[in-house]
Amino acid sequence: MTKQCPECQTSLEAEQPRCTNCGLIQDSFVYKSRVAAAIMAFSFGLFGLHRFYLGKWWGILYLLFFWTYIPVLISWIEGIVFLCSDQKKWNKKYNQGLSAGSEKGTVLLIIFALVFTSSIGIIAAIALPAYQDYTKRAKVASAISVAKSTMPLVEQYAYDHQRWPESDDLTLPSTNGSLMDSIAVNNGTIVVIMRADTHIDGYLAYVPSSADSGISWSCRESTINARYLPPECRPE
Repeated sequence: MTKQCPECQTSLEAEQPRCTNCGLIQDSFVYKSRVAAAIMAFSFGLFGLHRFYLGKWWGILYLLFFWTYIPVLISWIEGIVFLCSDQKKWNKKYNQGLSAGSEKGTVLLIIFALVFTSSIGIIAAIALPAYQDYTKRAKVASAISVAKSTMPLVEQYAYDHQRWPESDDLTLPSTNGSLMDSIAVNNGTIVVIMRADTHIDGYLAYVPSSADSGISWSCRESTINARYLPPECRPE
């Protein structure tokens, strides 16, 4: 299968990267830069991006074993090898024997790689803390749910005995298999402490108060970081 050079109309092989007559690099040819491949290896070698860029299917192995972090070491070594490679040998291997002096697309590829790397870094810097806050709020929400399920027990005991209960007076929810380290009732106040591995310091506290209209609850005495608490539990 042949094609014609758009510059001088010379007949060429379909896969030929450069016109043998005028030297024009053909539009259908995708140049693979060793510098861009090295940048990808250093930046995203954990996921084998540089191997996919070079058209190597076995880049999928990096994806399969990225959790071991072994691909990081391998890709850094490969990045160094790419940068140290002779351009002529590189072109022979990856650019269909294109002459060593050609660097079509290299600058754009490098710029793209750097912009992409920077964008991922910025997104990660913003998204990771937000995700961590979200997961901690979800953990605290589960503790709030347990605390609220304990409120009717406290209220019923107070109505029946005309005093606030202690932990021994009630059958409290089990903390086994939950994110809570403990739940206790002290003079009617429900106190929930999260497990250490949740990395949520402080405690959640629901304090009851009695009025003619009934019993009401306040959680503003909780000492858990305010950003993990719902608005009604944050200090005024």
